[in-house]
Amino acid sequence: MTYNSPYADLNTPNRFTLALRLASQYHLDVSQIMFTYLKVAEPILQNQSGRTISPTIQRKIDDRFTKTLQALAAGKDA
Repeated sequence: MTYNSPYADLNTPNRFTLALRLASQYHLDVSQIMFTYLKVAEPILQNQSGRTISPTIQRKIDDRFTKTLQALAAGKDA
């Protein structure tokens, strides 16, 4: 079964549309979404060669990004 990242569009020219939806969902600013994704993905992608992100690596990025968004959203409620 192929992994379909819920955040795949953040790696495409459609990134702003998805960031806008996520910002609304998590009650964050669009810039927070985009910056957080880059901050989460960058250390994971540092060791990857090539231009394509493997499904395993993408899943790892997605898991960390989801946890980070949830933590940021929870911090706003506090």
